[in-house]
Amino acid sequence: MDASSDPDHADVLALQAGDDSALSRIMERHRDGVFGFIRRMTGHDADAEELAQETFVRVYFQIDKYRPRSVFAAWLYRIARNLCLDYFRSRAWKEGACNESLASGGMEAGMDPAPRDTEILERLKAAVESLPVRLREPLVLTALEGHSHAEAARRLGISSKAVEAKCHRARAALRKTLEKS
Repeated sequence: MDASSDPDHADVLALQAGDDSALSRIMERHRDGVFGFIRRMTGHDADAEELAQETFVRVYFQIDKYRPRSVFAAWLYRIARNLCLDYFRSRAWKEGACNESLASGGMEAGMDPAPRDTEILERLKAAVESLPVRLREPLVLTALEGHSHAEAARRLGISSKAVEAKCHRARAALRKTLEKS
């Protein structure tokens, strides 16, 4: 997909020209996806909300740096990814402030999983969190968010084959980790 067929192209140009309302349209289109991606990466709702907001603040202040070599969403998700990397390096991450279940984000409010299910979900959460970020990102986008390899590749700025390979390695690492525990 080239920049002219990018659904965000007109709004990006408008934002670069100083039309602040274009940011609202971009946020409306991408807010849920960015929040979901960050939520699954961090495992924490409040931090994900804050990082998602920061993502769009950075878009606003750095829009002049965007060059339409690829679709805007790839650049947007790269910002979100970098914020997640900063988050992982932060003191909150090191101190284990992220203790919500990765899987709980997909469960209906008020549902209480059976104790055995909770144990399995916690083991899975820990295994996913132990993956290197470079493997966790494509796995989160494809397995948890349901994106195709091609869409994940666009968002991460890598090839579909690279996404496929990283997902394969991530699943292998998860199997190995879960077999040990």
